[in-house]
Amino acid sequence: MTQVAGAKTVRLMLFGLFLIVLFFLVSSLWAFYMSVRPPKITSRISPKDLGLNYQTVSFATDDGVTLRGWFIPHKDAAAAKTIVALHGYPADKGNILPALVFLCERYNLFLFDSRYLGESEGSYSTVGAKEVKDLIAAIAFLRTRGVREVGVWGFSMGGAVALMTAPSAPEIKAVVSQSSYARLDLLAPALFRLPVLKSPLAWLTTLWAKIFLGINLREVSPKDAARDLNIPVLLIHSKHDSMIPFDHALMLQESLKNNPKAQFWFDEHLVHGQFAAEYKERIGGFFDSNL
Repeated sequence: MTQVAGAKTVRLMLFGLFLIVLFFLVSSLWAFYMSVRPPKITSRISPKDLGLNYQTVSFATDDGVTLRGWFIPHKDAAAAKTIVALHGYPADKGNILPALVFLCERYNLFLFDSRYLGESEGSYSTVGAKEVKDLIAAIAFLRTRGVREVGVWGFSMGGAVALMTAPSAPEIKAVVSQSSYARLDLLAPALFRLPVLKSPLAWLTTLWAKIFLGINLREVSPKDAARDLNIPVLLIHSKHDSMIPFDHALMLQESLKNNPKAQFWFDEHLVHGQFAAEYKERIGGFFDSNL
């Protein structure tokens, strides 16, 4: 009788262990899938709605993804400098247009949808890893139009992409990076709201990225790329950002400490995606001084 009870206890323990393992596997796989194929935030606004002349363009990355964007020329397009604007995840180019329309007064403005998002093609997003290829392709497209130097403005994922691309793209002469993460694997725990379980679930999610996409999230690292930058950089972050914790800004600041052209604007009150009243003046002044 004791042996039967013992065997039953072992079976229950093994079944419980199986359920725990299954929970971790299913939860982390679902989180990984939803990360690379998130519900898209699509906006209906276009430059036409803001009274701007613009051109709809498309171009391809070196891994065969067709991206679509808007080129908004300054009234003196040949003389004006060009700024490339990068949206966040999982938004699109229209999402950032209203906040940046003031740049059209002095610059050509080029916005495009990153892979998988907005109107661009692509089977999945990589939250910055392969989006570096998107920015490189955008710069190559602009070269066909005679543009040899650009400033880059990026928000959240876009800010991370700007920092990671700039060391290998000499065309980039100045970067505004707002609310960027410091290293992508450090964001993985934010997918889960379970205090005790989020670390192992995040580790598994990182594993799936390596297995299915060949991406090591530790290597998707704006903070490592920033160490190699000697161009002007304006790093913007809010201390109350709940999406990208302020710790990421401090890591980026540490990486930029040897860059005398780096500037830091850390807000005490705003949250992710909010802009201070003096935003236009600060951003416009930065690009005016450095392009």
